[in-house]
Amino acid sequence: MLALTGCADDDVGGNETGDSPDPTGGGECTEMIDIGPADESACAPAASDYQPQANAEGDPWPACAPDDGSYPLIADTPSSIARVEAFEEVMTLLAGTPDSTAFTEARAAYSVDEGLESRVVRREDLHYPEIPEADWDPGVDPDKQCSVEANVTKYPERCAGPARIGPIVTEAFAAGQTGEGVPEIHTARIEAALLWFLHLSVYKEANTCLLTEKDCDSSWAYYTGGFDRNGGIGLAEEIRRLTEMGHNRIWDGFAAARCWRELYPIEDYPTYDDVPAEGQMLLDNAYAQLDTALWYGWSRVIRERIERQGGLCGVESEANIAFLKIAGPVLSEQAERMDPAAAAPLADLWAADAPTADQLQAAVDTIDAMFGCP
Repeated sequence: MLALTGCADDDVGGNETGDSPDPTGGGECTEMIDIGPADESACAPAASDYQPQANAEGDPWPACAPDDGSYPLIADTPSSIARVEAFEEVMTLLAGTPDSTAFTEARAAYSVDEGLESRVVRREDLHYPEIPEADWDPGVDPDKQCSVEANVTKYPERCAGPARIGPIVTEAFAAGQTGEGVPEIHTARIEAALLWFLHLSVYKEANTCLLTEKDCDSSWAYYTGGFDRNGGIGLAEEIRRLTEMGHNRIWDGFAAARCWRELYPIEDYPTYDDVPAEGQMLLDNAYAQLDTALWYGWSRVIRERIERQGGLCGVESEANIAFLKIAGPVLSEQAERMDPAAAAPLADLWAADAPTADQLQAAVDTIDAMFGCP
């Protein structure tokens, strides 16, 4: 069982909206624990899934270019790769115990023209309802309505980038630059928020390649950073380190969107309504396949951070919990969409100022039960 020991006054509070843990807490430690790896032995693709490397044996999908397990680009090399590289640069600059100069340099890497920040501040979470057309700004493209301040305020869940992710990153950078608080905690918050952005971006770009085919390439780029299936930086590196199977299932998911766009060229099928019923079914299956795989990968990231808590003390403990209090509620939102009652132990953990052994263990059990396979 996981147990916390140390000073009773230590505060490891905070939440996904921007509050940092108390930087004055010092001696609290977590007892060593080995939760053990998740059991993936019973996991198998659904019958409807696109399985590129098994295509020769037959799946519901006609043959297409990604069938060999690769990702052939539809268009030019996507600029999204540079944004994933910027994430890596930010995290490299903030490694260890960064000083104010490091935070300033990292913020500059984050804020370059048309760079990472430019997409964070308009990223939508497609798991929430679209902004009603009545609230659209007619001078703004339909897919950029979350750049409209009134929509950000009215629809914060849909406008996750500007309403939820961006403020966390901005506040953490500002605190690091001014020397306020604990730098490791600011770094953890930036990492969690930017991984959240990458996670949303993979799914969003796969969806919008229905209308803009090069967005299929951006989905691949936001996940891999421009690498093939056996590599990856950013989100791919994080997930592949934890679950090779989950990593491959995500690959198969965005490859499914790429395959679909090849089978139904945009010149002939420019909108969903133009696609015949069998094509609509394939596309719906592709999105579901990718979404399930992405949530599985995200759940492994959260599970590993909970397990990592064992043996951590002081600032390391607080920084890890700071990460969990941002990244964890993202998983809770999906769990609550699936089964609100079953998801309750996750919400209990993120709400706790000082997580108990039982809360940590219950969260792992919940993750394993709700996100058992991709």
